[in-house]
Amino acid sequence: MILADAFEHVTDSRTWQLFEGVSIHLPWPFSKFVILELIAAGLVLAIFIPLANRVQSGEPVRGWFWNSVESLLTFIRDRVAKPNIGEHDADKFVPFLWTVFLFILFCNLLGMLPFMGSPTASFAVTAVLAVFAFVVIHGSAIAKMGFGHYAKAHVPHIDAPFGMGPLIAYMIVGIEVFGHFIKAFVLAVRLFANMFAGHMVLAFILYFIVMAKNAHWLLLGVVSIGSAAMVVALSLLELFVAFLQAYIFTYLTALFLGTALHPHH
Repeated sequence: MILADAFEHVTDSRTWQLFEGVSIHLPWPFSKFVILELIAAGLVLAIFIPLANRVQSGEPVRGWFWNSVESLLTFIRDRVAKPNIGEHDADKFVPFLWTVFLFILFCNLLGMLPFMGSPTASFAVTAVLAVFAFVVIHGSAIAKMGFGHYAKAHVPHIDAPFGMGPLIAYMIVGIEVFGHFIKAFVLAVRLFANMFAGHMVLAFILYFIVMAKNAHWLLLGVVSIGSAAMVVALSLLELFVAFLQAYIFTYLTALFLGTALHPHH
């Protein structure tokens, strides 16, 4: 029963459990993670639109919050997009990378709030994000170079004896194409595994208190205080992981995008 309850915290459902015996039944097509993703998307818009309006009007950004957001987005542009995609092409994809970073970040952070959850702890969610990244990466490369030229860029010229050159070349093509799908799979699994594992660890530590509820009051107190202290410490680590995993997903997307746009570099 404890294991099932712990998994409920990191799995999607149309029943949103708030308290013991108190839940919300969501109508189709909504589910807990769908609602949380809509909240994350709304937060992205709430940041992007006012910030874009300020930049467009020439009004200087004021306040610690807006300066922090601008610094974060500038970091993604200057330290992630431009080094990996190139100065010429980076600005075209910076809005996409900003959106990916902020959306994943808010999905990660929502799991740290009471009664919420992290949609990124679901492989279905991270797989869809990886599919979008895959389409943008290779769709942009095809749009830039044309399908024929992009496909030709995957075929190396191999000088080998006994006429083995073409055979080796097409084997390399197969490995390259398979590698593209592996990269997308890695994007999905890396984000999912880190967020899922973190929330599961926090859930099980808190369940130590539930397991000790019928024990002597002294033991219950020790377990409760110890579990609460560990959860606080690990929550600070989870806060760092939330930013780190959003950064890694965005960085790898930019890296794969740059490789696709400039296959000979």
